[in-house]
Amino acid sequence: MKLPTTIPLPGTSTTPRTYVEDDRALARLAMRGDRRAFDRLVERYLDRTLRICLRLVGNLEDAEDAVQETFTRAYSRLDSFAGKSTFGTWVTSIALRLCADLERARKSRRRHVAGLPATFEIDRDARAPRGANPSLQSEQREAVRDLESALARLPNRLRTALTLRTIEGLDYEEVARMMGTTVRSSRLYVWEARQRLSRELGLDEDDDFRREEGHP
Repeated sequence: MKLPTTIPLPGTSTTPRTYVEDDRALARLAMRGDRRAFDRLVERYLDRTLRICLRLVGNLEDAEDAVQETFTRAYSRLDSFAGKSTFGTWVTSIALRLCADLERARKSRRRHVAGLPATFEIDRDARAPRGANPSLQSEQREAVRDLESALARLPNRLRTALTLRTIEGLDYEEVARMMGTTVRSSRLYVWEARQRLSRELGLDEDDDFRREEGHP
């Protein structure tokens, strides 16, 4: 069994690059006091920001708080948005810093991340197909729980890189911009995250992925 190159989750998507110009125009309007323009930016990137925060902090309440603070900070710092990337890339970098701060605070209190993000709740609570094998369903749910638990134990930088690249489907350049690192580092983070998950879950190393990502 191999760790899949892409972990499919409901509602995941990649931000179209065509948004760059539109984001820049909306940000300029928002800086001039047009709140509706900022609301459009929020609507455009709210779902993705919430998904990422859920993945990183592990529960809906903290994720929603992080998202609210993210967009509050973004609004107050609009003049620092250079428009070289999408607004989503910029706002995600704010969210990542907030989630990292929250993670450090939670570790200091020895709080363990429990439960699955809302994106997994859809699958977990869905009604079983007629004639489905209860034993097989139980095994699948257990596999999902094991994977989610292993993800939660990854260091923040590895979990963040894997979330952005493998789950959100972003390219390495955008992952690097969001994390404030180099493309090479973002590749190494994703590779190391996958290796750790493979070892912890007892999965085969993914040779196809190694070749795709340029690893020996």
